[in-house]
Amino acid sequence: MKGERPNIVFVMLDTARADYFRAYGGRLGLPNIDRLCSKASIYENAVSPGTYTAPSHVSLFLGKRVRGVKSLMVDKMRSPDRNTDPFLEKERLIKRGEMTLAKKLSYLGYDTAIFSNNPLVTEYTGITEGFSYISYSDNVFVGEGKVNKKASIKAVMSLIANDNVRNRLIDLSCAVGRAIPRGRFDKVYLNLRMKLNRIYFEESNAQAIDQGANLTNLLVDKYLKRAGTGNNFMFINYMEAHEGYPTDLVSDEYVDQDKWLYLGGILDHEGPVKAMRKACDRRLKHLDSQIGMLIKRLKESGMLDNAVLIFSGDHGQGFMEHGQIFHSMFPYREISRVPLIAARFVNGRQVDTRERVREPVSLTALHDCLLDIAYNKIETVDGSLRRDEFVFSEHTGITEVWDEYLLSKVRGRSICADAIYRAKLRHNTFATAIHKGDYKLIHYRNSGMGDELYNVAEDPGETVNLIGNERKMALAMLHADGRAV
Repeated sequence: MKGERPNIVFVMLDTARADYFRAYGGRLGLPNIDRLCSKASIYENAVSPGTYTAPSHVSLFLGKRVRGVKSLMVDKMRSPDRNTDPFLEKERLIKRGEMTLAKKLSYLGYDTAIFSNNPLVTEYTGITEGFSYISYSDNVFVGEGKVNKKASIKAVMSLIANDNVRNRLIDLSCAVGRAIPRGRFDKVYLNLRMKLNRIYFEESNAQAIDQGANLTNLLVDKYLKRAGTGNNFMFINYMEAHEGYPTDLVSDEYVDQDKWLYLGGILDHEGPVKAMRKACDRRLKHLDSQIGMLIKRLKESGMLDNAVLIFSGDHGQGFMEHGQIFHSMFPYREISRVPLIAARFVNGRQVDTRERVREPVSLTALHDCLLDIAYNKIETVDGSLRRDEFVFSEHTGITEVWDEYLLSKVRGRSICADAIYRAKLRHNTFATAIHKGDYKLIHYRNSGMGDELYNVAEDPGETVNLIGNERKMALAMLHADGRAV
């Protein structure tokens, strides 16, 4: 195979934090992923460019730091009409005609295909720009309603997606709500919010064990049957690690998964978080079986006769470490540290490239690394990833602002609404994690929150803030943040 350019297969495990996996110290046995890791290159401190799907994918595909992409640097609470909620998206994050990774690879002779199981990874947001073959699972809708959901969910989503209709309904509800005594209004608001949460989860099948992986594999199989003999770049997104966990499999009681009820201190988190972690484990085991099927199909099709196979996460997931749950939160390790596993296949068999890389690397750097593979400069992901002295992860504020108008109307009448609003304001603070070797600085922008410095080798849980004793290091990292865009 020497001299022949390999196929590139990139598998994005959406919302997968690094320590889910045994290669990163995790306790969960995932035989297919574990087998792959046993011979692969493992990047122990891979850093997600952003704290949720959109910025991480945009950064990877454009090869730019999140802060360098104007469309991502929007305060969603101040501009709710420009947020990145998949139901409410108003603008493309990648413009038509931009030189994405897929477009560059296509110019180099690669057939490019993307299989999206994520509502944000669509042509509507522009994240699929440059791919010649685009295939969606049932989880995905594009633009104004191409969604394979129940009619009831379609109706609700169409109302939510229309700003004027949604806000007029809220005005009407609040007018009626004025007749409710102040002492009862808080309970009515909370009960209604929790009831709507439950209806959505049950109607949308959000808690199913399979979040589209099986169908995604069928779509991949369909593509493999028509793929040519030339070079291929395949990008596959799986959503099984995402919240909406099947807690009914591990708990006799319904578990509300509205993050703001926990972040606002309205619901106790201890029991629900345990149930969600167990349910997440169930999903990961299912996902592992689907990955086993994927690898089998790739081998049988000949796609792995000469290929680089990459597994990564686009961001992690919090389970109340540092008082945070889920993602689009401040970039502590549970959010910003993701798996990055690179395997090389020749004649359908995995080559032993075993290496453990300790220094921080950014998923953004994969953009140029994969181009080097396409240019035949390197045969697999290797040290070219380690180019950056400083590595960045950006939190660009919260994404869940669909209820911003409602909160503005009921704050002052509802203790719960007040608590949710305060929690949203706090977590909407823009923050940057700056990595250099074993050190990590979290810098909060335009707020009274103090910066934090950690030695993640000695303190992986990020519990001891060293900034008082290591100001010289913190300043050097802060200056690097100002220079790099």
